[in-house]
Amino acid sequence: MSLGPGAEVWQAATVATLTTDVLVHPVETLITRTQSPGYTTQYKALDGSHRRVFFRGLYQGFGPTVVAGVPASAAFFTAYEGINAALRDGAYVPAALVPVLGSAAGDAVACAIVCPAEVLKQNAQVSRAEDLRPGTRSHMAAVMGRFARRPTRLWTGYTALVAAHLPGTCLMFYLYELFKGALLRNRGDRESVARQVEASAVSAGLAGGLAACLFVPVDVVKTRMRLAAGGVSDGTAGRGARSRAGPLAVARGILRTEGVPGLFRGFTLTCVAAAVGSGLHLGCYEGGKMYFRASGGEDADAAEFAG
Repeated sequence: MSLGPGAEVWQAATVATLTTDVLVHPVETLITRTQSPGYTTQYKALDGSHRRVFFRGLYQGFGPTVVAGVPASAAFFTAYEGINAALRDGAYVPAALVPVLGSAAGDAVACAIVCPAEVLKQNAQVSRAEDLRPGTRSHMAAVMGRFARRPTRLWTGYTALVAAHLPGTCLMFYLYELFKGALLRNRGDRESVARQVEASAVSAGLAGGLAACLFVPVDVVKTRMRLAAGGVSDGTAGRGARSRAGPLAVARGILRTEGVPGLFRGFTLTCVAAAVGSGLHLGCYEGGKMYFRASGGEDADAAEFAG
């Protein structure tokens, strides 16, 4: 019984993460700005239209996303594939629970890796030119300077991150495997690489979009906690009171000041971005995994023949 996924897992995860981050990061920046407490005052004009600043610097915070995203994705899929392989070999776990348990374990590890990067990224995404210190041009450098004295704040919102990711990830991968299995059964040609990639992308897009729609309020709370850790309050970066409020207190504060709509800021954009990002990520991952696995097999055959 083989429990350890091969090198093709982290290779495919790396390719999928880089591809997805490059294409989806600008949309995530817009989502963060929409969910920020200063959205109506900082990014919207009196006539309801968006100010130009809303669409500027869409790649702010991209560095930490890549630096942490690649190892986090590799860790997630290594745990996911390994646990799935182990559980499928036994008869003591229902088949429907296998992707749920695998994704839960992978997400717990990935969240610990990605949380600091997400905090830095989201604070950089709402950083403005007037927030930069004299002689500092980089928004990321300014944000990192604010966290230098209290690096533990980089894990602010970890509880909300897990709360947002774990149930959503488990639901997504349960639906993903369910949809993918149904598509492959109905369309046939299960061994075709193109069919596998197509089924993975479509299934992940549907599953990711549906899961994201259910957890938008948690995503808003998570964003507010991270921005508060970086000094963003009432749309002012670096001068607002730093909040140590927990997820429930933050949610109550949003309801008190903005009502129920405040918890659903960026709903449409979040769901669309999740659907596109999930489909792209898992489509690239499955395609990359099959490609690298085939390449590894060819190399092994060549080495055996040469020996």
